[in-house]
Amino acid sequence: MSTPVAATLDDRLTISSDLLGALEIPAHDIVRFPGGLYGFPECRAFVLLPAARDGFFWLQSTDYSTLSFLLADPFVWFPEYHIDLDDADLARLGSNDPQHLLVLAIVTMPAGAGDPCTANLHAPLLINVREHTAHQSIRPDDGYGIREPFYLEQPPAESDVVGAL
Repeated sequence: MSTPVAATLDDRLTISSDLLGALEIPAHDIVRFPGGLYGFPECRAFVLLPAARDGFFWLQSTDYSTLSFLLADPFVWFPEYHIDLDDADLARLGSNDPQHLLVLAIVTMPAGAGDPCTANLHAPLLINVREHTAHQSIRPDDGYGIREPFYLEQPPAESDVVGAL
């Protein structure tokens, strides 16, 4: 498999995405997951892009053009959702400032019409948007599952802050 990243002279990268097409981004916008993602330990560099719908994002691998994840702001779609970050999470992210931290959940689209999407609230992605570092954190005994259902048709909850802690 060829690497879908090409550097250009002005410190920008062109990343190939089978889903999103060619993406030109500043090199410093790459988000690094030093530990990889669960199920994809070799994939450590991604680009985070807003999706067309508020509260959603795309996470595109810079290594594999076929690897893209749809992410949702869990605080928009699950107003009761909460997360308490421990010292290990904060150390991995390099910040304890909530203004620098983004919490997102991986979304699985429904198999059939009328079925709900699901969000992995048990293992959210924690992203330090200032340092462009990230970590997928498993939340033991938090009461949330890896397939929490929600419908795209229902209006999202009122939220002024994306990824609030």
